[in-house]
Amino acid sequence: MREQVLRQFFEAKSTAAELARDIAGSAKKTSPMTSVTSVEDMDDDFTVTTAMAVALCDAVIHGDLPADSLHTIGFALMASDRFQWDGDKDEVLADVIADWSCPEINYSLTVENVQRFRGWLTRAEPYPAKPTQNPSRGNLVSVTEKKSVRR
Repeated sequence: MREQVLRQFFEAKSTAAELARDIAGSAKKTSPMTSVTSVEDMDDDFTVTTAMAVALCDAVIHGDLPADSLHTIGFALMASDRFQWDGDKDEVLADVIADWSCPEINYSLTVENVQRFRGWLTRAEPYPAKPTQNPSRGNLVSVTEKKSVRR
């Protein structure tokens, strides 16, 4: 996956189909609990907005982007040194990106759940409260590692 292609999607310079092709095959399962996602970093900083996340939801809802692509996108956004968003000003955006990056924790990546994400991002519905974490539970669900690739 190339961060630049995701940025171009956000800037309406590439299509959801181009983004889907770029993401395909970038995540590899290395064990039942571990995967590695190959990401080519971009050179400049870029700020992600709620409207851009809504555009991703729309692409999934319209069938132009597979719902599970949001897993790779969410992880890439979280692991990136270049993509930024203001989680203090838009906590829902930060929560949704985190949800995408680890769907096995909260919400599986289905079209129905992507419609919910869209509703939360547009504030048509309130983002639900998260259950309190039990730190003594200590169950590891998954590990995703970033493999930076060079141009």
